[in-house]
Amino acid sequence: MIKLERVRTKTAIPSAFRGRTPRNRLVAMLKHARSQLKAGKPIRHDIESKWSNTKDQLLIETHNKCAYCESDITTVSYGDVEHYRPKSIYWWLAYVYDNYLASCAICNQRFKGAKFEFLGPAIPPPTVLATSTDEELEELAAVLIPDPLDEDAVVVFEELHRAESPLIPNPYIDDPEPIFAWEVFEGAREVEVIPNNAFPNSDRIVDACERIYGINRPQLKRRRYKRFEFYNLFRNALNDLPAGAPSRSDVEEMLVSLRKADSEYAAMIRFLDAA
Repeated sequence: MIKLERVRTKTAIPSAFRGRTPRNRLVAMLKHARSQLKAGKPIRHDIESKWSNTKDQLLIETHNKCAYCESDITTVSYGDVEHYRPKSIYWWLAYVYDNYLASCAICNQRFKGAKFEFLGPAIPPPTVLATSTDEELEELAAVLIPDPLDEDAVVVFEELHRAESPLIPNPYIDDPEPIFAWEVFEGAREVEVIPNNAFPNSDRIVDACERIYGINRPQLKRRRYKRFEFYNLFRNALNDLPAGAPSRSDVEEMLVSLRKADSEYAAMIRFLDAA
């Protein structure tokens, strides 16, 4: 998992996820919640999928890799628009652009689903009453939906994220790389994610990521090892080449490319390269 940067321009972010449109959707949901309370029913929402047109930009930002496991996804599948905070629990964030990232179907559907764990106080749901007025719901929606082009609103949203202290990193807000270390098992031909004990709570975070993202599933550990073999081949070749050898620069360029953000398992390569 590597740090990601969200592109905040009108060209990158569809109009349906900035300005009034997402706020209007939330107002409709809040009014629906009010009507259920008036009827003495529990609040439930049928959330309409409206986020597919964000996928192309999200994939650009993840370099066509899963934001969680760093596997290339577009070669063999369409990939998912993942709600970092599950929409079935955080229903008021269903149309918040800053809650979206691109992931592979295995991380998202087979493992994560609606699971979410944190150490701090939970982000509270909106306070909707049976007596709430339309004006009050409008004001509430304005606070709950941060416009992705509004820098101050995004800062507040990210502060709420940090206060909740999730055990699963959000690579758009958190820097995941210092959290994880990587252990190579040459006999088993696997590379496993382990805690970087220099980072607070790294053992709990890795445990949560194993259960919620499946970051140490067997297929993934074996695929990482194949990438490690490729890296190790060039690292050993560089060590064997004398200074000034014509091919030395080519080998150095290959090693640099393996550390780049668009390379599969770049976080692993960067860690091993620095070890």
